[in-house]
Amino acid sequence: MTKSTGQLDNLTSIDNWQSIANGIWRCELGDISKEQCYSNLAVAPPRWDRINVLSPADFPFVSDVPSYQNKDGKITIRIPAEADEQLYGFGLQFDGLKKNKTVLTLNTDHWNKGGGRTHAPVPFYISSKGYGVFFNTARYLKVYCQIGNRKDSPNNPVPVDRNPVPETESIDPWQAVPQGDAVEGHIIGKGMEIIVFSGASMLDVVRRYNLYCGGGVLPPLWGLGFWHRVHAAFDADQTEAEVAAFNEKQFPLDVVGLEPGWMSSSYPCTFEWQKARFAEPDVLAKRLLEQGVRLNLWINPYVSPESRIHDEIYPYSGSHMVWLGLVPDYYMPQARRLLVEQHTKEHLNIGISGYKVDEVDGYDFWLWPDHATFPSGISGESMRQTYGLLMQNLLYKDLFKKNNQRTYGNVRSSNGGASGYPFVIYSDSYDHAQYIRGISAASLCGVLWTPEVRNAATAREWLNRMQTVCFSPMAKLNAWATGLHPWSFPEVEAAVRKVIQLRMRLLPYIYSAFADYHFNGVPPMRAMMLESEAIDINGTVVKGKLDSETDPYAMNTVMETTDQFMFGPSIMVAPFYGDKATERQVHLPSGKWYDFYSGQPVGSHTTFVIKAEVLNDQIPLFVKDGALIPMLSKNLLNTQGIQGCDLELRHYGTADGTFELYEDDGKSFDYEQGAYRIRTLSVTEQGLTETLSKDDAAALFGSVSLRRMS
Repeated sequence: MTKSTGQLDNLTSIDNWQSIANGIWRCELGDISKEQCYSNLAVAPPRWDRINVLSPADFPFVSDVPSYQNKDGKITIRIPAEADEQLYGFGLQFDGLKKNKTVLTLNTDHWNKGGGRTHAPVPFYISSKGYGVFFNTARYLKVYCQIGNRKDSPNNPVPVDRNPVPETESIDPWQAVPQGDAVEGHIIGKGMEIIVFSGASMLDVVRRYNLYCGGGVLPPLWGLGFWHRVHAAFDADQTEAEVAAFNEKQFPLDVVGLEPGWMSSSYPCTFEWQKARFAEPDVLAKRLLEQGVRLNLWINPYVSPESRIHDEIYPYSGSHMVWLGLVPDYYMPQARRLLVEQHTKEHLNIGISGYKVDEVDGYDFWLWPDHATFPSGISGESMRQTYGLLMQNLLYKDLFKKNNQRTYGNVRSSNGGASGYPFVIYSDSYDHAQYIRGISAASLCGVLWTPEVRNAATAREWLNRMQTVCFSPMAKLNAWATGLHPWSFPEVEAAVRKVIQLRMRLLPYIYSAFADYHFNGVPPMRAMMLESEAIDINGTVVKGKLDSETDPYAMNTVMETTDQFMFGPSIMVAPFYGDKATERQVHLPSGKWYDFYSGQPVGSHTTFVIKAEVLNDQIPLFVKDGALIPMLSKNLLNTQGIQGCDLELRHYGTADGTFELYEDDGKSFDYEQGAYRIRTLSVTEQGLTETLSKDDAAALFGSVSLRRMS
C-alpha cells in the first residue's frame, strides 16, 4: 500500500491477523470478552460456502500494516491509507458517500444527517483500493479519515508557506487540511474486533461483508408491493374505506399501516388494541387479507404502566425510562419471552404481517443517558447503538421465523451486521436529494432505506417523490399526518398510478434481485460507485476560493454523483427532484446504455440533459446493453394475483443476455431448506431459451415471451 513507515512511536503493529475465509481476516485488540459486537446480532452465521467461491483476494496491507495503542481506557487503531485512496461508507450518511479528510463520531441519532450521527452509523468503510474495514464494536467510535499527521510518519506532505512573497510562490498549494496517511479511530472500552474484507472490486468487498453478516434479506413477495400508512387517528371503518378507495381508483395496494391510534395507549405503549377504534381487529385483518391486503402495526418498544406486561417486565428493564415507559432489556431471555407471547396472542395469531418500529434511533433528550444501566450488564452506550438492531432480531427470529412466516417492515435505526433483517429504515428528514442519496449510502453498509412519501408542496414534487420511492426497497406512502392519497394531486394522478403499476410489473425482476442479495450479497439497489464501469463518474474535487468570511481556509469540496443509482442488476435510475424537478443531467458510465421505455440507444461514457416532457413525465431509467428485464404481462392490484402470471421478457441492445429468474412460495422460509426454483433465461440472435438451473418448488410465474426493445 504506502511506503513502509516502520514502527511508529507508541504504536504496536497488529500481528495477530487470522485468515478466517477467502478474502476475510480478523484480529482482536485488547479484551473483547465483555464487549458487545454487532456480529453477535447478525441474522445468521457467515455464509462461508458463498464467500469461499468468490475470486481469491490477498491481504490488503503489505508493507505498511495497521497498528494500535491500548492506553487510559481507550483503544486506538491506525489503518494506513494512500494519498490517492478514496474512502466511502460509515453507514447511512446523508452528507455524501466519500469520507476522505473527514472526522466522524459514529453514534445512533436521527436528527443529524451526517458527520457520523445518523440512523445507521455502521462502522464499516470501503476503499477504492479494493478492501473494507469493519470495526466490530457496539461502542461510540470516533474516526479520523486521512486527518491528523503523526510527527513520526515519513508520508507527511511538505509544509507550504501560505503567505509567500511573490518571488517565492510555491508550485504546490497550501492545504487547509494536510493530507493524512491513515484512518485512525478510537473507542473507550476494553477491547475491539477488527475485520478486513478484500476483493477484486468494491462491489466484491461489499458482497463479502453482507455474506459475513449472514447474507442479504429475502423479503416476502407482498412486501415489495405498494404500501400506504393511514392517518394516525383512523379506526377500522376508515381503514377499510381506504382500501376500497384504492381498489375503486385502480391503485395497487399490498400493505396498510396503522399508526399509534390502533393502540389502547401509546408513547409509552401497551401493544394492546384500542377497542373504541378497533372493536374486532381479528375480523378486520381477515377481511383485508381476503382482498390480498396485509396489516402492519406501528410500535415503539417502551412499555406503558397500563400494559398487561408492565409489572412482569419491570425487573428486566433499564434504570431510565423513555416517555415514562420502561425500556426492556431484550438481551434478557425473560424480557423477550414476555413481549413475544403478548405479540403472538394480540397480533400474529390474527394475521398481522409486521411492524414499523419507531423511536429506536436515539436523540439525547429522549433516549436513556449513556450512564444508564441494564440488568444484562450491557452498557447504556452499547444498548443505544444496538437497540434498533436488537428489536429487529427479536421480532424476526422469535416471532415470525419461529412461525415460518416472512415479514417486512420499518425500523428507525440499525447498525452493523444487519443485512439479513427484513426491515427498511425511514426517517424524519425530508430533503428529496438526501432521500435519493440514502439509497446509495445504504447499499455500502448492508442496510435498506426507503425515501417514503409524506407530503409535497406541488403536484410536480408529489410525482417526483412517488417515482423515487417506487424504485427503492420499499414503495411506501406514509400519510399518517397528512392523510394524503396517491391521487391527492389530480393533475399527476395518472402519472402516479403509472409508476406504481410499473413497480408492480417489475416484481419478478425486483424479487430476483433480492434473491441475489440473499444468496450472493449483491445489494438490490446500490451506489453507482459499485459498478466497475461507473468509477469515472463518481466525483470531482472543486478547489476552494479564499474568502475571509465564507471560506477563510479555501477548503476544497467534493462533487459526487449521488442522485443516480442502480436498481437490480441492469437498470440505472436518475430521478427528477428539487431544482431538477423537470430537467436534469444524467451521467452515463462506460458501456452502451438504452432508454428503458423506448429501447433507443442513449450513449456511453457521456453526460446529457433529460427533460420530463420528453419522457411524458416518467422517471428516467436507463438499461445496460444485453440486459434482460422480466416483467408481469399485465397490471395487478396486489400480489395476491401474481401466481401463474405470464411474463414479458424485455431484451435491450444487441449483446446476448442472461437472467436468473428466482421463484419460491413468496411467504415462508421453506427456501432455506432448498425449496425454490431458478429459471435461467437466455437471449441470443436466435431467440429465447429457458433452462431450469434448480427445480425444487412450484413455478411462481407463468410462461415467458420475448420482447426485443432495440
